[in-house]
Amino acid sequence: MASALAQGLSHGTIVNESCCLHYWYIAGTDPDRRLITFIPGGNGHGIQFFSLMKALAAQGFNCVTFDRRQMSASQPIDNLPHKPLSPPQQARDARAVIKAMGHDKSIVFGSSSGGLFALQLAQDFPDMVEHLIVHEAALVNLLPDSSKWLDWFVYLVDLFDTQGIEVAQKAFEVELIGYDAEGVPPCVRPDPGNPVNFWQNEFKVQLGYMPNLWKIKQDKVSVGAMRGVRCKDAFFARAVDELAVVLDCPAMAVPGHHQGFEVEMEDFLPSFMGMLDTLEKRKEASA
Repeated sequence: MASALAQGLSHGTIVNESCCLHYWYIAGTDPDRRLITFIPGGNGHGIQFFSLMKALAAQGFNCVTFDRRQMSASQPIDNLPHKPLSPPQQARDARAVIKAMGHDKSIVFGSSSGGLFALQLAQDFPDMVEHLIVHEAALVNLLPDSSKWLDWFVYLVDLFDTQGIEVAQKAFEVELIGYDAEGVPPCVRPDPGNPVNFWQNEFKVQLGYMPNLWKIKQDKVSVGAMRGVRCKDAFFARAVDELAVVLDCPAMAVPGHHQGFEVEMEDFLPSFMGMLDTLEKRKEASA
């Protein structure tokens, strides 16, 4: 499956801060060589974006994604041990991949915790972000009922610490609404080590983490927010609604569940293009 999806894409590596980052890219026909960078979420792997990247390359865009550090192919050099997640470091990894592609600026798409890292990139390197599309980043501190969800996250941490990854993951998946919808194909499963790294090194740090949204707004970064229609009132979908209010940015309900861009790509693509068009017009109007 992975090799079939990778057909038509090129592969590269770059070492950044003691981790060998593996990235995949495809060239479009855009004469301006505009780049779209896709940042994975908690599943960690870039393969979920391959089909969307091919479709966007046909629209003219250059596209790149990568396995995040300590996920799938992107592992520390010299067998160094895995370390706790650093969102600023994740942003620097995305920056390194963009630079490896020969670009100083990129359109950025981040989903789930990838949306959090994309916002961190916009905070730390605003000049690198042409447009930022945040898809269902679980910024629960923005929710009116944030205390409920923060308590739930702490409960999940306790489950992981006391009963193990399978129990914690099963409890977590209860809130991933829409994955069991009739007729929706399954997502590509992550490497076995990815959930382990997520629960051991990432989840506790992400709990309640919030990039500096005020700085992003002050820097006038072009941002659009997306939520999947199959997610209904899931906490991560509602959080994106609140993000749009805070940043005063366009918001859009798009086809699919939390990974609709992967498994319902053909339906998702027009919404993606529509959001880019909205952001372009908004940017032109403010110029």
